[in-house]
Formats: sequence, C-alpha cells, structure tokens
Amino acid sequence: MSRKKEILYHILFWSLFVGLDQLLISITVHKDLDTPWSILQNIGFLLLEMLIFYLNYLVICPKIIPYKKWYLLILAQLSLIILFPALRFIYEEVFLFKITGRHNYNMRTLTPIYYIYDNSYYSVRVLLFSLVGYFMKYLWNTSAQVNQLILEKKYAEMQALKNQLSPHFLFNSLNGFYSDLYDTNPEVAADIMKLSEMLRYVTYESENDMALLKDEIVFLQNYIDLFKRRFDGMVAIDFIHPDNLGHYRIPSLMLIHFLENALKHGISDDFENPIIIKLKIENGRLIFTSDNKYRITKSFDEHGVGNKNISQRLNLMYPDNHTLIIVKDENSHKVTLNMPLS
Repeated sequence: MSRKKEILYHILFWSLFVGLDQLLISITVHKDLDTPWSILQNIGFLLLEMLIFYLNYLVICPKIIPYKKWYLLILAQLSLIILFPALRFIYEEVFLFKITGRHNYNMRTLTPIYYIYDNSYYSVRVLLFSLVGYFMKYLWNTSAQVNQLILEKKYAEMQALKNQLSPHFLFNSLNGFYSDLYDTNPEVAADIMKLSEMLRYVTYESENDMALLKDEIVFLQNYIDLFKRRFDGMVAIDFIHPDNLGHYRIPSLMLIHFLENALKHGISDDFENPIIIKLKIENGRLIFTSDNKYRITKSFDEHGVGNKNISQRLNLMYPDNHTLIIVKDENSHKVTLNMPLS
C-alpha cells in the first residue's frame, strides 16, 4: 500500500469516526456542547484517542505482529487500556479543571477501578480500530509481496530458459565445427572441443557450490592450453598437480581467478622464471599456490576486488578453517590458499 493511499484512508476513517461520534453525542447528550469546557474536552478527548490509535498502529503492532509474539500484543493492549484513562484523567481532571474549574466526574466518589472501567469502552474501541487497520495494511502488503515474488520467480524462470537456449545452441555449433575440422585440421578441432568443455563447465558448474577437484583441474588445463594457443605456445607456465585426485570436491570455479590473474598480469614470456601454478593434497586439505613475476599496468587489479570476493566466499564456506595469503613485492606476486577438501 502506497503512503498516499494509506493517508487518504486514514483521513476518511477519522472523518467518519468524528462525524458519527459527534452526531451520537448531539442526539444522546442533553447539555450545552458549545461551552469552553465542552469544546476543549472534545478536542482533547479526540487527540487522546488518536494518540492511542497511532501508538498501537505505528509502534506496537509493527514490532509484535510480524513476529507473532501474541502474548506481548495482549500485554501491550492491556497497557494501552490503562494508559488511555490515565492520560484522560490528567487532561480533564487536572489540566482542564485548572482552566475552567470544572470536573468531568464526581471526585468524591471516583475510584481508579471505576474510572478505568468507565473509559474501557472508548479505549477498547479505538484499539480495535487500530488493530483492524494494521491487519488490513499487513495483509495488503503481504499479498503484494507474494505477488511480486511470484512475478520475480516467473521472470527468473524465463531468464533461465533463455540462458539455457543460448548455451545449447553454442554447444551444438561448436560440436558441428569440431566435426567439420576433425579430419582436415585436428589441432583446431581439439581446441574447439576444449573451448566447448570449458563453456559447458562454466555454464553448469557455476550453478553448483561444489565441483570435483579433477574437473576443476581439467578446466584449468584447458584454459592454459587455449591461452598458449593464442601465443603459439610461447607461454612460460608450469602447472603442477597430482594425478590421483579421487573424489575430492572444492568450491566450483574457485581457482580460475588466480590462474587468470597470473596469466593476465604476470610475465608469461620469461622461460627462466615461469609462472608456477601448483596444487598438492596434504591431510585432506588442498594447498594451492600461484607464483609469478608481473609488470604493473593500468588494468592491474591493485584494489584486489576479485581477491576480496574469493575471500568472502571462503569466509562463508570455511570460517576459521582456511588461509588465503597474498604476498606482493615490487615485481613478484604469490598466492597461497589452504582449505579443506570435501
């Protein structure tokens, strides 16, 4: 519900409330209603009702009803039933009495219990109106949120369908190119197959939190092979990893950032100081290192945005059970990641 519409409803409600109340008073109360005391009493009484209404509507209900703390709601309503006559007594029997010299009740026979009882009709009435008003607003907003979530879900499903169509078309096209070139140009055909495998891995494994370590290593190896292909094999990089990887699993696409960073910013044409990417397994943990020389360029990720994202992901998945150490000096960059294997 928009704020403007809510305000309009409240104006209509109070207009009807005051109008009907004054009509009832004019019919049932046989006394002068235009005296200073009556005018001040009616204005103060209405303001007290509005105070109790909005104290319940704006403060108490929003803090209790959404969390379904019904016992607190009952206690709050009882407190307001007592608060209303207390404030009314102060206003009419103390403040107005000093101004007009007139009491609304016979002070000689008035008792607190009777005063609370006599005002309970007004306090309960305004509290019921505020509760009904808040519940209507709450249900309205909840229904709107549910409808919005349904629309967002439908939109996400449609986007997912679109995203599925494009990869399938691309995979089929790449497989067609692979078949056409398999006999005439096997090297290019092999590269196309590696690219197809990489795209398939990124497309489907990115939907999962975990992936097999051996699949991740194949993905890294394909990336290195295609990178070398771009530069006719003149890329100085050593990729060291164990052959027996079993069924260990790691967070999907966790290591590609460090490899990509090393190839993008590292010195990859110095065969005396090659880029070293190394993985080893010790006591059920993966130790990954990336070590390279680098040249500072305008595109160099000095702020380490990608590193921060990786670090946040590790903190969520392995709190207090991993280490990510990045050491950088004037011309070398080394990353060491130690994390548990699943």
